[in-house]
Amino acid sequence: ATMLARVGLRFPKGVRTFAKLPSTKEEWKKILTTPAPNAPPARGSKYAGMTVNAAYHLKALDPVRNDFKYLGKVFKDPRTLEAVKNGKGSTNDFVNDMNVMFQASQASKAELAKLEGKEKAAVVKALGKYPALNPLSASLLGSFKDEGVVEEIPAIAEEVQKLIGKVLKEVNVEIVGAAPLSDKQKAQILSVIQKYVDSDSKLLLSEKTDTSLIAGFQLLIEDRFVDLSAKKSLDTLMSKIPA
Repeated sequence: ATMLARVGLRFPKGVRTFAKLPSTKEEWKKILTTPAPNAPPARGSKYAGMTVNAAYHLKALDPVRNDFKYLGKVFKDPRTLEAVKNGKGSTNDFVNDMNVMFQASQASKAELAKLEGKEKAAVVKALGKYPALNPLSASLLGSFKDEGVVEEIPAIAEEVQKLIGKVLKEVNVEIVGAAPLSDKQKAQILSVIQKYVDSDSKLLLSEKTDTSLIAGFQLLIEDRFVDLSAKKSLDTLMSKIPA
């Protein structure tokens, strides 16, 4: 059976409903296969593309992004994969357990320490005050389990993050300066970059310092690299001097 046949039939008991899930296979097929705007075709996994399509149409991009950030991290842990592999419960049990883990990740260490040794029902009740996985995330997670692609979740999650960024028209800008830049300098740089992207794009800035650049800075705008450092100028000059 395919993902279209399996999805949409499960989510954790007591889950908080952020978006209304489709009730028929036809409705699921529509939201899973109708491309979200601005998103390029998924490069590595059809599951990532379907996830983002559905999240967009159900207006659940933000919660799904948050959920998959967590899922991508937890399924990188070999212990999680081993537990899933050796688990004897149903798919619903798997989803419910993952939901409890997600809620537990939001609790403090002190609170978790108090829950050690208690019955599962008591633990589930105590953690119920924390937000659960979005219904769409839970449903898709169950489908990944049914289709045997749980080991692929870290890669799926990484691509989901990138595709959602494209849908939301986010542009990642990294500035590497020889010294920390002032807020005014960063604002000036971003104002120039904004002229070369869509007017409704959202620039997401990160900053690093690399003293080896001597002076100036380097820019990484998505996959485009611009070197405006003194080191680049020096390297260019030195390359023209005969050995």
